[in-house]
Amino acid sequence: MIVVLDNLRSVYNVASIFRTADGAGCAKIICYGTTPTPFDPFGRPRSAFAKVALGAERNVAWEYHPQTFRVLERLRKNGVQILALEQSAEAVSYRAVHITQKQWTRTALVLGGEVRGISSAVK
Repeated sequence: MIVVLDNLRSVYNVASIFRTADGAGCAKIICYGTTPTPFDPFGRPRSAFAKVALGAERNVAWEYHPQTFRVLERLRKNGVQILALEQSAEAVSYRAVHITQKQWTRTALVLGGEVRGISSAVK
């Protein structure tokens, strides 16, 4: 599974997601927009990130992209199923979504920012 992070803001939250993704066996994390990465804009490791991620930032492949739609467009063209984790009136319970082991490797899960959730452009 690929985890796609849509404009998260907290270094601590993103590092925690890296650690969880590592434990769940996710293949890659794609960060975009305001989402912090393990390195600051000057290429220096973020000590707070490393403290929370506990090495997951070295175990899970990750990428940063400034624009979301191109990343999702590329994934979709490559046959990746895109799911969004969001609270809304149109949402379907995660319990109703069944992903087989084969589908797991061809699925991207989009997580939105802490306050506003997934951006309307991504939805």
